[in-house]
Amino acid sequence: MATVYRGFDERLHRPVALKIMHPHLADNPEFISRFSREARSAARLTHPHVVNVYDQGEDQGRVYLAMQLVEGETLRDELRRDKTLSLKRALRVGRDVLAALDAAHRSGIIHRDIKPENVLVNAERDILVADFGLARAVGSATTSATGTLLGTVAYVSPEVVTRGVSDARSDLYSWGIMMFEMLVGRTPFQGDSAVHIAYQHAHEDIPAPSQFAPGIPASVDSIITWAASRLPASRPTRAHEVLLALDEALDTLSPTELAYRAHPAPNVKANAETAGVPRLTRQFSPSTARTDSASSPASPVSPASPASPSNEALLDDKTSKKFWENDTPGRELSTTGSGVGAAVRKKFELREQASDSPDADESIREVTLTGPRRSRGAHASESRPSPALRFLALASVLALVAALVFGGVRWYDTEGPGGARTVPLVAGATLSDAEAALTAQQLTVTTAQAYSDDVPKGHVISSDPATGAEVRKGSSVRLTISLGQELFDVPQVKGQAVSDATSALTDAGFQVTETREYSADVPKDTVISQDPADASLPAGAHVTLTVSDGPEPVEVPSVSGSERKAAIKAIEDAGLVPKVNEQYNSNVPAGQVISQDPAGATSVLPGSEVKISISLGPNLVGVPDVFRKSEADARAALEKAGLKVQVVYERGTPVFGLVSQQSQPGGTKVPRGSTVTITVY
Repeated sequence: MATVYRGFDERLHRPVALKIMHPHLADNPEFISRFSREARSAARLTHPHVVNVYDQGEDQGRVYLAMQLVEGETLRDELRRDKTLSLKRALRVGRDVLAALDAAHRSGIIHRDIKPENVLVNAERDILVADFGLARAVGSATTSATGTLLGTVAYVSPEVVTRGVSDARSDLYSWGIMMFEMLVGRTPFQGDSAVHIAYQHAHEDIPAPSQFAPGIPASVDSIITWAASRLPASRPTRAHEVLLALDEALDTLSPTELAYRAHPAPNVKANAETAGVPRLTRQFSPSTARTDSASSPASPVSPASPASPSNEALLDDKTSKKFWENDTPGRELSTTGSGVGAAVRKKFELREQASDSPDADESIREVTLTGPRRSRGAHASESRPSPALRFLALASVLALVAALVFGGVRWYDTEGPGGARTVPLVAGATLSDAEAALTAQQLTVTTAQAYSDDVPKGHVISSDPATGAEVRKGSSVRLTISLGQELFDVPQVKGQAVSDATSALTDAGFQVTETREYSADVPKDTVISQDPADASLPAGAHVTLTVSDGPEPVEVPSVSGSERKAAIKAIEDAGLVPKVNEQYNSNVPAGQVISQDPAGATSVLPGSEVKISISLGPNLVGVPDVFRKSEADARAALEKAGLKVQVVYERGTPVFGLVSQQSQPGGTKVPRGSTVTITVY
């Protein structure tokens, strides 16, 4: 945009830096405007760490700036030479840049292009921030008129990329990126094109510098990632906040920590930071995959994923086992039908026989039983029961039948189908009707009470078990009976300030509606009345407050030109207080109102004062007799009386210089300020 030359200010006898706009840009009004804006913005800043702007002008079509000459180099030159800075040096540079930004932000100016090229290092190694070519007052628009992205893409903030807007937080983002570069030796986002880098700014968070330089303390990590947060709302709002955090961190760091200096990080792709993270997918050698393909599918292998040391150990199938293998072979368990029971044979022999089970511990025993032989021969005889025994047996059978019938009937009526009951619909019914319906079903009733906004008082809200549930006869059904709506006492707020009254009613669970009316007795913004005044209402009910607007304003009557008495009466009838002031007036007859304050038709509070000016008529003075007095004496006497004098010479230049006649005879009363004509001969 411009070229900087070393110059000499002949008027002040000092060397300066001359920044001259490139000739091909001189015809572009937008660039000229930006160039002029730089001068106006930077000239307002006076700070030890800001390059001063002395003057701005144009010479033979060349627009220039005269600035403070800084002998030294840029921070970019220092980074090219040293690659990275020590922690102490980087924090000092960052603190000086923050001090400059804080001064700019306090003056309502944002830099919008913080980068190493715009940070100058003088011969004493002091830091100065230059080039406010992109500066713009915070109060003005912050987007380029042409839509051009202003700033350097490696340090540009996400909001400039996505929305084209910037504020003080955008400078802090660029500062955080520059701090990252000083400590690590590269910017956090790398790419093949500016578009790729800008995309990363808008969609990715910067990594902590300690990921590339492990010796960076966590406190410095936090400050840089805080200042360079992707979301503007997550960043500090002012550079002063970062300054305080930086000073606090400096107080806690030891000389050893401050002396730390990282090795430069390579300029790699943005995703290279995760290249050393182990993959979760297990990797196997081809031989392993072939061996186990018959029993289980091979795990997916990413050819782009380098194997970690632990994975390489797993690949050595001579010294390690697969993760699914078990050191102890699983035991197969089997059962046979012969192991469930024993065969029963009708023999009285008992013997054991080993089964053919392959496991010696699982032998099967076979038990053979032989039944008794039936007696045969002539000595066998048959016996018959006695009648008593037969009667006893019959009675026992009948008793057993009766017990079975009784038990069956009882079971049917209680536990069987005859004991099943269905809870009837009782919700919404009165308690007496609900009890009758449940009693008819041979069910017992218990009750509980609860408030309800929907169910009337004394009616059933619900039943437990619920309607339609199947229960046994005699079961208990719990009914919840409505107590109606729960009511709360309305606080009495009459006479309270409307704010206090509203808070009291809101805290009690009510909604407040406010109406206003004038009142001569109740002060303004005080509750005149409430509706309802003394009642109990459900939560959420509306309470209407009538609030005083103070006395009703009255209209000031218009009395200008009215007679004194009439004017005073009209003002008093309106409830106002007249205050009379009398004065001479040549235009308004005596006794009439000249003016009033406030004017007629103005609305004022009752009892307000109305000032009226009453005319005393013209202010009359007596005309002095100046006949045969000299012109000078006559003029002095008339002017002393408050009159104006007009002189007429009767025959040219007067001979004697005496008054021969006057227009108003001596002793006549005329209004003060009237003109009296005298004739001098």
